[in-house]
Formats: sequence, C-alpha cells, structure tokens
Amino acid sequence: MIFSLAAFSFLALAGSSLAQGAYFAYPQNGATIVAGNITIKIDRPTPSAPTVEAAIGLGMSSCREEGTGELEHSESCPSPEVSFEYLFYAGGFNPQRPTEVHLGDDFNAFQNFTVEIPASMKGRAVLGFLHSSFGRGAAGYFPFYEAVNVTVNVVEPAY
Repeated sequence: MIFSLAAFSFLALAGSSLAQGAYFAYPQNGATIVAGNITIKIDRPTPSAPTVEAAIGLGMSSCREEGTGELEHSESCPSPEVSFEYLFYAGGFNPQRPTEVHLGDDFNAFQNFTVEIPASMKGRAVLGFLHSSFGRGAAGYFPFYEAVNVTVNVVEPAY
C-alpha cells in the first residue's frame, strides 16, 4: 500500500507539472473569422518540469445540426479527438519565446500556423489541435497528451 500511494503521488505530481498545456491565443473561443488565409497562434506556457515537445495536429470541422423536430433541434460540434473535417497541419511543435516583450504583451512561448480556411466552410465550426510532449520526471520521461478546441463562426470574405 505504501508503494502504491508513493507511486500514485509521484504520477500526480508529474502530471500536474504539465497541466499547463498549450492553448489557442488566436482565435479565441467564440471569435468570428473570415474564410481564407488565417494565422493561428498557439501558446505554450512554460511547464514546471523539463519538457520535450513531440508533435501537434491542427484541424477544423463544421458543426452539424441534429434532430428532426423543433424541440429536438441541436448542434453537434465534433471533438478533435474524434476527427478533423480538414487537417491543416500535422508535424513538429516548436514554440518559441518572443524576442521582445512590452508591458501587457503575452510572454508565453508560441508558434504561429498560417492555414487556409475553405470558402465552403460557413457558420459555426470547431478549430482544434492534438498536442503531445514528454515530461521529465525522476523515473524518466512520461507522455503528455491533450486535445484543445475553440468554437468559431466562419464568415465569407467581403469582396
């Protein structure tokens, strides 16, 4: 029992050190974005334990209407853990700190991704990413995974 409690405590501490995962700095939840080229900014606060970044997958899916009657009408937005309708990027994640910071600026490490939001995508959509890294603990490296998403409203470009 003592060994199990000690092992559990270690894993809880190791997991909490990476609990400060990555997040969308832009766009934020509820934002309206224009279809076409957009630069997505993903922030990564400094973890409290040494970390090796592995990869990120970035994509988007339309939210779908469900239900047949007026009372049963709802909207379903798929989780990035399930699928992406559009996969914009899959590869390494190498967030860097800003070279210059001014009062009020965000000083987290970040990485920008410029993607093309299809013109056919209109209305509510889920923009999401899957992120994996490895944290260093006393017993070696342990994996960290997360799925992060924001719901946005996609509009047509004004010409």
